[in-house]
Amino acid sequence: MIIPIGHESDKVRRLPWVSFFIMACCLVIHILISVEIGKTDTELESTGKELLNYYIQHPYLTLAPETKKLLFGEKENEEVEKMLASYRRRDSRKIRLFQEDEQQKLDQLSQKLKNIINDVPYRKYGYIPAQKNWIGLVTYMFIHGGWLHLIGNLLLLYLTGPFIEDVWGRPIFIAFYIIAGIFSGFMFSLYNPNFTGPLIGASGAVAGIMGAFLIKFWRTKIKFFFFFFIFHGTFKAPAFVMLPIWLAFEIFSANAINSVNPEGGGVAHWAHIWGFLLGVVVAAGMNRFKIEEKYVHPKIEAQVHFVDEGYKAFEEATQKRDEGEPDEAFALLLVAARKNPMDKDVVKGLWNQGKELGKEKEAAEFYIRMIERDIRHNLMDVAFEHFADLKEKVPQASISMTCKFTLMTYLTERQNYKEAKELASELIEEVDLNSSPGLLQNFASAASEHSPEIAEKVIKLCLEHPGITDEQKDVLKTKLKEAQSRPPESPPLSDMGEAHAVASNTEQLTAELESQMGLKPEIQQGFETEDQPVVEPQGQSGIDLERQQAAEPEVQSELSPESQPVDESEVQPLADSVGQTREELVGQRGPDPNTVSEVEPEGHPVDELDKPERSPSPNQPIMAVKATPLNVKDGKIALNMGQLGQQLLPLNKVKSIAVAEIAHDQE
Repeated sequence: MIIPIGHESDKVRRLPWVSFFIMACCLVIHILISVEIGKTDTELESTGKELLNYYIQHPYLTLAPETKKLLFGEKENEEVEKMLASYRRRDSRKIRLFQEDEQQKLDQLSQKLKNIINDVPYRKYGYIPAQKNWIGLVTYMFIHGGWLHLIGNLLLLYLTGPFIEDVWGRPIFIAFYIIAGIFSGFMFSLYNPNFTGPLIGASGAVAGIMGAFLIKFWRTKIKFFFFFFIFHGTFKAPAFVMLPIWLAFEIFSANAINSVNPEGGGVAHWAHIWGFLLGVVVAAGMNRFKIEEKYVHPKIEAQVHFVDEGYKAFEEATQKRDEGEPDEAFALLLVAARKNPMDKDVVKGLWNQGKELGKEKEAAEFYIRMIERDIRHNLMDVAFEHFADLKEKVPQASISMTCKFTLMTYLTERQNYKEAKELASELIEEVDLNSSPGLLQNFASAASEHSPEIAEKVIKLCLEHPGITDEQKDVLKTKLKEAQSRPPESPPLSDMGEAHAVASNTEQLTAELESQMGLKPEIQQGFETEDQPVVEPQGQSGIDLERQQAAEPEVQSELSPESQPVDESEVQPLADSVGQTREELVGQRGPDPNTVSEVEPEGHPVDELDKPERSPSPNQPIMAVKATPLNVKDGKIALNMGQLGQQLLPLNKVKSIAVAEIAHDQE
């Protein structure tokens, strides 16, 4: 289900009295008719029961076919007639002395039922094509079949009527509304000339207004609410997209109903279609002959005592844009925004026009003010939508610190942690000891939900702030300890074309590790096996953890006594040789005569620089873990191990460190 709930154009020069009067008439008439129908239903039910009982008790009497349909319907009528036929055959030889009087009474009850039905307001004031009651062509458009029918039509009239009334003027608007209703009803009767039911509702006339709206406001974005099972939300789409889709759906529905029920009934889709087409033709004709500019606008402007400069500029800019002069339209809106930066229509029009011309930076100043005003008025959904649009087009643009914090808090409450964290990352660069104590404390509390590292920085700043009491600082110290005890945040996942945030600090982190472990930097050079060359990797940092698979005395002597083998379930088996891994892997290997013979005592110089210290045999398996270093603290290194999550590893477990980059396979 999709329901229109608003659109961008929300200003008119005068109050749309005609539109409101039509809506009020439809509402009042529906209430009055609902009361009258309540009374009629009681009388109709009693008369129908009386007629039905009398006919069943006297099956030999003749009842008009139309009355039978009213009593029994199409299918039930056939079954009832079969049942009554058996009674007629059984009693066919009986003599009926008062049959004429009985027939007369049955006819009287039948006529009474017809009169009651014809007095039902729907038939009395609706248009019945088979009867050609021409007065009904005017009155039917003010009658509705229920509250949903009424509310649907009034909603569409409210969204379109006032704006067409504003550009066409009241006399032309009311005349067109009546003509559109008459025309759509008449065209429906041409498609269904024998339809005996009443045509009711303002849909045809409202469809005519919708057709005119498509021509006059074709670029206007309409806001819709959608509901599909458990999915719901809102979206915006321009009128030139959604209204033609609506027309296509009406045409499809009309043909579908005609194929099932050629006599008509249900929803009068053909009335909607012809009313809409009439609106399109009339509006296009008025544009073609410039009737509004020559006759309508001068008279309206003469009657308007207060002219909204913003609205006037917006209308002129819209006209320039439609005439193919977007730069002139932008210039008009820019001047209007400088005069009245609080005018939301002007600012949004300026921003949208700027996006089309690539002039977002010139419009950003006014767009930022509008966003901050929305935040202050607690229009958070709208503000965040506009803010996201702003950051997409002008990444360096920013709103005030207070508004940014308010928006971040709102996103945190909505559990939109990704967007909230982005705002927190910007906000942490702006706060200092001159910031409000309350802002800093609230910032720390909100950031702890999604950004522990940022929260830790804010808490440290709070502890230095002179405006925060000692009691509050004690509470903050407790929170700081909790934040520091948490595992470090995992870096954001990205594809191989993006640099990891942690990779930029790889060299510094490697030097720190080597310093704490007492390792000397080594130059690791690539090597090749006889069967397959090693492709020099590019693009990612890593740590290679050596593992011990077989206890060989010479190899064991190189490990510290505290080193313990890592459980094999925590690592993934890699390829059979170093060259096949395409990463710099160093691992503890099982006993192999060739390998052991190549192991040099610690500190022994390497004779050949291009020969690795311990070269594995071509077919010897290597077990390794690939991980990304996050930070080093208290003799432990925090690792992001992909699917295994974050792990803390004592530095005395690390045998060696390698920094590598991973490249795509090369042929």
